[in-house]
Amino acid sequence: MIKYKYKLKWIDRFNIVVLDFSEEKSLEFANMISDPLGSDILLRYEDLKVDIKNYLDVLIGKLPCYERGGNVTFVTSDRDYTTIEDLFYDEDEDEVEPICKLETVEFVKIILLWAYENYKYKKEKKVITQEEAEMVMNWIELKMVEVKSIESNE
Repeated sequence: MIKYKYKLKWIDRFNIVVLDFSEEKSLEFANMISDPLGSDILLRYEDLKVDIKNYLDVLIGKLPCYERGGNVTFVTSDRDYTTIEDLFYDEDEDEVEPICKLETVEFVKIILLWAYENYKYKKEKKVITQEEAEMVMNWIELKMVEVKSIESNE
């Protein structure tokens, strides 16, 4: 499903699931992939729908790019690549500017996987209702099919 190596980490204290890419060696600064998830790209269904629509519009060429940033990162996506930049980079203190660049289609799949795992976990922990979780998880599954269709047409 996702071409990059990751581990799921469950943080019971906050009822969240984190995707850990720290063992991925094919991307420079792969650990940054998770930074925007939850801090800049929000898990709330309405926010998630807006972000995924924009990312899909980029993938099919309706939008030339989509920029998303806020608390931790600045994310710029075009049809081919997504760049994640650390907002706290200090050129006086840091030797190298941490920037992670990955395929946009992979980034969208990562967002969808992250959201799916979080809704599944919150359902199991009874943090949200089963109905809400299943509705969002079904929507995510449909969006994943859409992403795979776009990917196979490239």
